[in-house]
Parts: sequence; C-alpha cells; structure tokens
Amino acid sequence: MRSKVTRSAEAGLKAQKPKRAKAPGRKRQIGPEPVDIHVAMRVRQRRIELGISQQKLAAALGVTFQQIYKYEKAKTRMSAARLYGVSKALGVPVTFFFDCIDGADTKAQKPKRSNVSPKR
Repeated sequence: MRSKVTRSAEAGLKAQKPKRAKAPGRKRQIGPEPVDIHVAMRVRQRRIELGISQQKLAAALGVTFQQIYKYEKAKTRMSAARLYGVSKALGVPVTFFFDCIDGADTKAQKPKRSNVSPKR
C-alpha cells in the first residue's frame, strides 16, 4: 500500500541530490582573505576622509549603500572593475588600496618555466 505523500513532498524528495565527496587535502578558508580586508579598510578610510556617505558613494557607482557596506566590511569581494570605479569616485589611484601591504612593493617574480626555447 502506498503512503499518502503530497506532490510537493514528492517533488522535494526528487530534487535532492547526493552530496559529493570533498577532494582530499583541500582545505577551505573561512572568512575573507587578508588582502580583501585591507582593501576594504582603505576604501572606508578614504571615504570618511572625504566626508562622503555610503549613500553618495553608492550613487556614484550605481550600487546600493548596502553593497558599499558589504565592501567596507569585506563581506563581498570587489571586482577589478568595481575597484577601479571606487578609485575614480574617491580620487585616488587603484594602488592606494594596496599601500602598506607586506610585499606590495616587491617586484614581480620571474616565471619558473618558459615555453620559449633559448636562442643558440
């Protein structure tokens, strides 16, 4: 005898997918990266220096003030395009947000391997 199950309950049972196993040795970081936190702090610092509200900055970027809040608290990562827009709105170069980060003033590393064979 078939038990009474509503159609919505049946749909819910069918929609469940089996969970995949995690890759061995792969660790998931909880929370934002330190660089993201630093950039977020620099955005907030510069905005306050200029006396601009989150609402005004949001209007200049075409986003909501809640999104600016998330950027400043490093809850949401900024894309390169958004960071560029923030730099223009706050009147600073993009590099301003990366000042004072350990290793920020080091040169780019040499590639470990080159696809081009040396000339002879």
